[in-house]
Amino acid sequence: MIFRTAFYFVLFVLFGTRIIIASSVQEQADFLAGIPLPPSSLLAPLQRSPEYAQHQRELQEEWAFSRRLRYNAIMQWGREHLSNDPSTRGIVRYLFGGPDFLNAHAFFPDARIMVLGGLEPISEVPPPESLPLEVSMVGLKALRETLHTSLFCGYFITSEMKPQLLEGSFRGVLPVLLTELALTGNRILSVETTRPFGSPGVKILYARFDTRGDTQPQTLYYFQADLSNGSECHCFLNWLGDLGDGASYLKAASYLLPLDSFSETREFLLKTSTLILQDDSGIPFHDFQPNLWKIQLFGAYTDPLPIFKLQKDPFLDAAYHSADYAGPLSFGVGYHVNAVDANLLLATRLKATPSSIAYPSVIAPGEPSLPIPTPKPKPTPIPIRKALPIPIRKAIPVNTPEPQFRMNPLPTPPSGQPLPLPPSSMIETPPSPQALPAIPEPQATPALR
Repeated sequence: MIFRTAFYFVLFVLFGTRIIIASSVQEQADFLAGIPLPPSSLLAPLQRSPEYAQHQRELQEEWAFSRRLRYNAIMQWGREHLSNDPSTRGIVRYLFGGPDFLNAHAFFPDARIMVLGGLEPISEVPPPESLPLEVSMVGLKALRETLHTSLFCGYFITSEMKPQLLEGSFRGVLPVLLTELALTGNRILSVETTRPFGSPGVKILYARFDTRGDTQPQTLYYFQADLSNGSECHCFLNWLGDLGDGASYLKAASYLLPLDSFSETREFLLKTSTLILQDDSGIPFHDFQPNLWKIQLFGAYTDPLPIFKLQKDPFLDAAYHSADYAGPLSFGVGYHVNAVDANLLLATRLKATPSSIAYPSVIAPGEPSLPIPTPKPKPTPIPIRKALPIPIRKAIPVNTPEPQFRMNPLPTPPSGQPLPLPPSSMIETPPSPQALPAIPEPQATPALR
């Protein structure tokens, strides 16, 4: 399945001289994200309906809330603590985050290749113009529900996502990824399914605005793969290792990496990472040998959520009272959605050199999106609404009122008129990437049997 971001796809079908014109993948992503399309788009008539106006209003309000409470603050923190490290401009591995492109992109906007992993299926996005209006609206509602917890809390809940990703017409993680790419102001160049090591995956090329006019396309992979010890994990890690060393990000990882059943993934990340950014649910603190890693600790280390039935790591607790402590956080991370009890560990390999870091190849630049300034965030406790399952809701020590912010509702224009363009603050654009040398991308590793 390959989509190309021409203004329209023109598909020649063997029905006489009939020509079928379909919406492009960029139009589909903007449609899912509630971003107004030009009147000439095949999807513009669908956007004029009251049902779509509701989707647009609700999704954009939640995205604005997420930006104000977390996303903008993460971007600023990343600029201060990550952007000068060359490994953040190469390969970034985020293996336990599912389709959480938003947080990874906020921390690592310059990544040339970003690899996400999860257990959720990929599926596909049917052209919305080919669906009845009521079918499209049911699919958009399911998409909003899938994104709800991520936008409010900063992570997906697997048990919550599973039924939502099977509802409506926009199923699987691909609609989620396309929506996240559109919300963050990226231009999608192509989408294709891929199986370089046997497990199903999707490869997305995208580009973002660069004030220097030096936009370089970036690559996003998502693979549906089991990372516990076994043949599937072994094949995945072999392929990932062929890409070269790089940065790793771990968040809301269910405290799986300390387990013996995930030792292969844990050892792989420690061996091939030049930088590791994680919360307390990632690699155990005692595995970071002091002669190999420089450690910086941020935020506050508190008890894991009661649902996990775990005690605090005594080594990490002691480190938070040592010279490794680097300062507070102004945003929530992982299962700790409020800044007052969130934590981050930044580990940098001491002997890593620029020559040891993989810089993937790039292709010709795509059409840039518009630059949007980033407002400075203020740390605020996060109110959580409905979407959490009961056990998780009880475990998170925050209040649950409706978010305390208001946005003017988007008016429904007269029939035949295009939707108004959103305010400039509705789409977030990361800072400019730094130019990288072109190095060939490794060939796919055959799956082991």
